[in-house]
Amino acid sequence: MIIMLTEPALLSFTAASGDKYVGGSQSWYTQRWHKKAGCGPVAASNLIWYMFRMQGGKDHYTALMDEMFTFLTPGVGGINTPALFSNGVKRYCAAHGLQFTFSELNVPKKRGNRPGIDPVRQFIVSALQKDAPVAFLNLSNGMLTNLESWHWVTITALCTDTNKAEISDYGKSFEVDLSQWLKTSALGGAFVYLTRITRFMER
Repeated sequence: MIIMLTEPALLSFTAASGDKYVGGSQSWYTQRWHKKAGCGPVAASNLIWYMFRMQGGKDHYTALMDEMFTFLTPGVGGINTPALFSNGVKRYCAAHGLQFTFSELNVPKKRGNRPGIDPVRQFIVSALQKDAPVAFLNLSNGMLTNLESWHWVTITALCTDTNKAEISDYGKSFEVDLSQWLKTSALGGAFVYLTRITRFMER
């Protein structure tokens, strides 16, 4: 069974060139450090853009990315914990008078302390059933060859039979095997989503 967002088109963008994208891309930043370390602000922008039903094309989305970077500014180690991610998004929401709650699921470095695939699947399904995309922090990709390490991406759908998640990364959409990631990741990571939004963004 596939669980997905109800309005995936909200995260679809078409550039002036005609190129089509799913979610944002850190390559859209103009500054070198932003391009290199901007995955966290991009994932946060995906969540905010979708949850607040923001309107506009790629240029409007890029403006959100630029603003988000000021609230979610990566240090030398990037945005490498769910707390750093959540706190930055909270500051953004507070600045805009937005109300929300956060849900987080940590995946520790030590494999014996990690949640199994069942609670991970349940966490993601719970988010998607609330029509909330999930920010996924992957500190080590393990055996997954199509996922960068030390990187934030956005989960937009999940096949509950195969535990394969559809993610947005660099403006593209593809699948990753969460079961394999849980078993082979050397450092773990986290999953984060926003819920109980009570005021829509005005733009």
